Amino acid sequence: MAVVRGERPSRGARSRDGARRGHEAHSPHLIPAAGWRRVLRRVVRQVLSDRLMVQSAGVAFFAVLSVAPVLVTALSIYGFVNTPETARRQLSGLADVLPTDLDAIVTDQLTTITAASAQVLTFRGLTGLVVALWTATTAMTYLIDGLGIAYHQPESRSFPHRVGLALVFVLGGAVLLAALLTVAGVAAAEVAGSSGPLRLAARVLSWLALAALMAVALAVLYRFGPDRARARWRWLTPGSVLATVVWLAVTLGFFSYVQSLGSYQSTYGSLAGVAISMFWLWTTVLLIFFGAAVNAEAERQTVRDSTVGPEQPAGTRGAVVADDTPPYPGE
Repeated sequence: MAVVRGERPSRGARSRDGARRGHEAHSPHLIPAAGWRRVLRRVVRQVLSDRLMVQSAGVAFFAVLSVAPVLVTALSIYGFVNTPETARRQLSGLADVLPTDLDAIVTDQLTTITAASAQVLTFRGLTGLVVALWTATTAMTYLIDGLGIAYHQPESRSFPHRVGLALVFVLGGAVLLAALLTVAGVAAAEVAGSSGPLRLAARVLSWLALAALMAVALAVLYRFGPDRARARWRWLTPGSVLATVVWLAVTLGFFSYVQSLGSYQSTYGSLAGVAISMFWLWTTVLLIFFGAAVNAEAERQTVRDSTVGPEQPAGTRGAVVADDTPPYPGE
């Protein structure tokens, strides 16, 4: 029904329009296409804002410094079932999927890191590991702060609280990475001398396993990272899955570009591997924020309570995106 300019739409018209945009959706998959178009427009504006892009750069910087200590921790756990030399030999096969500029760096770092992981239980090793883990915790703290920006959520937790939460995430990630390296390392060693189709199938399965692991890890990060009342798991799924799919496509495309068409070696020389790592980590962190923004704007698209527990009225739900209900100006 057409609405005359200046005339207020009837309640029935507003109700039909709200249903078309998913204002009554109890789950993200119930939001129709018209609603998701509005969600994604708000997501693009949020992700391309200066705050999230600069925040991603800060996380990427500390993440580069934290890769070695996290791997030392992971390989120390991995070393309970393998010697350092066996670990290095098995994990070197995983570097085959990386561009040439990164392959040499990763192989050299694996040699150094596996040797360091054997000394981690000494006083000197423990001291160095504690100091080095500071960079990983700092990166995770900045990542948690960025999730608050993506969720429009002010931060009220103390600095020690956030650092402790970041440390839990880092150590949990190291344990999870150790389990992944164990499975992937053994698999890589088993198919190293196999035929082409079997190696291709193993590589595809390894990427699929990595994607599934990342989607689960992102959902956990989105649930426990921001300073807000916890969202129901179903409101965390769209962002974690979409961010993982886009990340996988971007990673494969970027690595293929660097391998075949890129000019990083001629431009950066010996720093090519570092430049590639920094850009890839920055893109990865930005996509993590992208997934959080997708979840946040999906919650804002419905008037229903998206937080854990009994249904609460808007304004009392303990999360900005759950309390902020549509319609919005210009939509």
